Amino acid sequence: MRSQMSILLGTLALAALWEAGSRVPAALSSMKTFRVRTVEFRGLRFMARSRALQDLRLTPRTTVWVNTHLLAERLETDPLVKTAHVRRKVPSTLVVDVVERRPVALVPMPTLVPVDASGLRLPIDPARHHLDLPIMESVDPPAPGARFLPSRSRELAAEVARLVEADTAFYQMVSDIAETGDGTVRARWSDPPVDFLLRPDTPPGRLREGLAVLQDALAREPEHAPTVIDLRYADQVVVRRSR
Repeated sequence: MRSQMSILLGTLALAALWEAGSRVPAALSSMKTFRVRTVEFRGLRFMARSRALQDLRLTPRTTVWVNTHLLAERLETDPLVKTAHVRRKVPSTLVVDVVERRPVALVPMPTLVPVDASGLRLPIDPARHHLDLPIMESVDPPAPGARFLPSRSRELAAEVARLVEADTAFYQMVSDIAETGDGTVRARWSDPPVDFLLRPDTPPGRLREGLAVLQDALAREPEHAPTVIDLRYADQVVVRRSR
């Protein structure tokens, strides 16, 4: 028992030295005891475990003393991964923390393809993962096989992501979003059917003003609902109704 405890303490001390930058002796780093038998992933939602393992490119002889920064870099080359961090759990486990890229909209290409805030196409099946995201009308048609949307469409994707942070409740009601020729962002709701016209970087308070005006208009004339809530002009909210 005392011998086993000594081995354990020695192993932990070596692990601490490794993390501090010291080199583990070659004989120890190749011992079967330290070969990776378990990989614990945290943060996976869209990425399959099998895909993550493939990206790590571990071999049967890989030990926990492998360069963890290199493993993280391998994962971060995957379009689904934003950042990754790998740490050791001696004697035979690697713990991998993954931050995935978040899809913010679906773009017809011609089938619906998820994109993130940077306009990067994400290899996610919308049907399989039940993505409830607005459809984004791409300003310029994306090139076949291109990883990123064209520049103006990337700007619109960034604006969609900003809406998520500005007002999640507002964003969740948007069914589709587009940019008009003059730079206006049109965010369309399906229930009630109304278009919000916005300037880029519309602040959260301005969105709340628009929602308050919509609620007031519906309360005053429920049979004659607004079709447009225009928030582009300073200090006023313009309401338009269909005839």
